[in-house]
Amino acid sequence: MLRIITFTTLLIGIASTCFSSESSVDSTAFISDLDTLKVWVEKHHPLPFARCAQEDWTRAYENAKAKVKTERTEIAFVEAVGELLSVLKDSHTSISLEPWRKDVLNGYRAHSLQFTSIENLVYVKRDGSGQIKTGTLVDSINGVASEDLLSKALLIAPQEGNSWTGKTRFAEALLVPVAVSLQDENLGDTFQGGIQVNGVNYELGLKKKKASWKSMFNHEKHIEWHVGEDHVTLKIKSFGKGKSKVYFSVLRRGFRTLERKSKKWGTKALVIDLRGNTGGYSARMSEVLYYICDKTIKVPAIYIKPNDLQKGSPLDTVRFEGRKMGGKHLWEGPTSLLIDGFSASASVSLAGVFRQQKLGPIFGEACLGTRSGTFSDPVSYTLPESGLKVSIASGIFSMDDEIKMGMRSVAPTRWVQCNVKDLISGNDPTEGAIKDWISNPEVGDESLLIDRESKMLWKELETVYSRVRDWGGKTRNEAWEILLEGDQCISELKNLRKNATLEALKQITKDLKQCLTRRNTSIQIVLPLKMRTVFQELTSPNRPAVLHFGLHNRADCNVCKPSNQSK
Repeated sequence: MLRIITFTTLLIGIASTCFSSESSVDSTAFISDLDTLKVWVEKHHPLPFARCAQEDWTRAYENAKAKVKTERTEIAFVEAVGELLSVLKDSHTSISLEPWRKDVLNGYRAHSLQFTSIENLVYVKRDGSGQIKTGTLVDSINGVASEDLLSKALLIAPQEGNSWTGKTRFAEALLVPVAVSLQDENLGDTFQGGIQVNGVNYELGLKKKKASWKSMFNHEKHIEWHVGEDHVTLKIKSFGKGKSKVYFSVLRRGFRTLERKSKKWGTKALVIDLRGNTGGYSARMSEVLYYICDKTIKVPAIYIKPNDLQKGSPLDTVRFEGRKMGGKHLWEGPTSLLIDGFSASASVSLAGVFRQQKLGPIFGEACLGTRSGTFSDPVSYTLPESGLKVSIASGIFSMDDEIKMGMRSVAPTRWVQCNVKDLISGNDPTEGAIKDWISNPEVGDESLLIDRESKMLWKELETVYSRVRDWGGKTRNEAWEILLEGDQCISELKNLRKNATLEALKQITKDLKQCLTRRNTSIQIVLPLKMRTVFQELTSPNRPAVLHFGLHNRADCNVCKPSNQSK
């Protein structure tokens, strides 16, 4: 029987904390809790130093103690715990953020007010109460500069591997509670739901009331099918919420209907949307693969750390036989996948297999984790002095037979991110990317490229123009055709160079340079004026080591990765 893995849902309630804004715990108690936390992690975590050196962990522990000794506040302690656990780069080992957020906000709801960072600036992404216009630039919250708040929130946001994009997305969701926690400590539990955004009063939502009978029978749908003009979208909001019976039924019924009516609907493609899906049960995740993949995949391999460790056998392993995906209701048409920084845990595993098996293009941004393996089965622990609850992973979920705790997040084949105009207009930029793919499926197919440099340049273009809406349609198609032609020229010349004489080599080198120049010049001509500066930087012989083009870090993209890092 397939064991069900429960993944940390991060911002969904895991535990509760007895913290309040007014601290009655001194730094001695904080330090005692840090000592306890260090022991618990080293004792219970399956592989605490899989993604960090033990020296880094010890150094972070000493820094955390120094921080609470100096600042002596509860928010400083929370930040210290967050920073310490972030060193492990395991999102399943973290503080329980949702209970902390609820406690800071005294039960008031801030979900309707959402923020996003674009080019290092913070904007209003959504305001369900209608008090602030979407797309408004946020200078400050409660008098604290938005960039400072984001830096503070990043200290406690979860991280999986080098998933800077995902870490930043979760930090954006913590801006309001961080701002409130930094205000007058004397407020304590008397916080009445009012904050200031850009110096203007803003009222948060009312405290959540007890569920009525009517609301109890009208649960939010966590899996939905949407029939569009030329494609069908399968939106999976969570692999963990709701009843499994309902999930499997909706999934099976949807694929059956798609198989029967796709021709009638004029369906050209299936789009699986995992944006905002923070994970859940592996069985639900693997069931999606059953309908779209016809290969044999081992789902999953599970590694659990036993309580009584045996020397030489630190992990108990639960393995499963390979399961042949695909059956009666297999979807055989084109498929694409949508992910973002909130796609975590089980969503990462599906995205990893999707990319490894080349099931189709992936649109969006890097998700919260790596394909090869993620930690799992978080267990809740309460720190004895402060009452703060933390979760510590007790197992590993791997899509491979061996444990390979990689660092690089699963990245999309085409980065697509919102710009300010998208926020204001309510435009979903992935719709344009999907349209490009359906209309011209061969554009961007890296298997058609031969030379490594050509592949790298295309990946860079798809990344640096992630927020530029002019990158699409005719412009993107023409750039691709030019790149293909240049790739052919470059590849042929490099083949000739292998066995060329010295005199022939000089001419080949000259021709190769002309081929590159012709390619770059031709691409630059088809690009709109405002896009040419970035392209010039990309193709410059002395291009800068880092090109800043949006939410990213050097581990998330090919443009900014260190030169000594492998492909």
